[in-house]
Amino acid sequence: MKEDIKERVIRDFGENHSRNKISKQTLGFFSISVAWTTTMVICSIYQVIRFGKTQDIMMIVCWSGLFAFMGWAIFIIFPLARLDHSRKIFRIQIFPFVTTAYGVAVYSLFLLVLFRSVDLVIMFIVWAVLIGLIFGLVYSLLISSDKLTALLSKIPFLKILSPLSPLLLVGFFWCLLPGVFPNLVFRFMPEQIQQKIAAHTLSKFKKGDRFSTLNHLIPGYLENDVATGDGSFWSTNGLFDLKLEVQHDTIQAIELRMK
Repeated sequence: MKEDIKERVIRDFGENHSRNKISKQTLGFFSISVAWTTTMVICSIYQVIRFGKTQDIMMIVCWSGLFAFMGWAIFIIFPLARLDHSRKIFRIQIFPFVTTAYGVAVYSLFLLVLFRSVDLVIMFIVWAVLIGLIFGLVYSLLISSDKLTALLSKIPFLKILSPLSPLLLVGFFWCLLPGVFPNLVFRFMPEQIQQKIAAHTLSKFKKGDRFSTLNHLIPGYLENDVATGDGSFWSTNGLFDLKLEVQHDTIQAIELRMK
């Protein structure tokens, strides 16, 4: 009888340990995905405020994603698996500040080893601060929920959402939102998506339509020489060629050729 109880305790401990380990990595990867996506949204908003629209945002997304998930794989997986999450350090009042300092250290190490440039470290240090802070905040909130960890154990399918989370989050911002609110999110999108929105919007306009209405739907896209409601505009990109003539806020000629 005592032997059966001992075996049951050992088995339950092993199952709980395995479940907790899986939960840590599942929630940890999801947290870094949320942190990375949030910093990219913040970056887009900052660029729109400063420049009127995003600039080279696709390059920023690719490089930041590379550093974020390399940092996760090299510096975060092992500590999350080994550390006791019942310690005070994982409390929401403490953990975000720990991960902020850790994120800055990892980021600085990466850039100093790869580029040997202190100036480059200083230039993007705010990104490291934000991603470390957001990761710690999200992770401490999620891992403290017993209901969530139990749900991950009961429904294994949910664990698939964690490795897919970067694609799901990017798909939401770059596919769903432009499809539902194309003109509202136009300024915040990468150049390729802006071109698609612009082509779709321009195709609806013809000679005699008000230019101000068009300019409002694709803000910042048309050059200043026609933004006042008078002038000519020529543009070419990988998706279409555009020729536009405007006089007294009225479109005199519009020629859109898709490639």
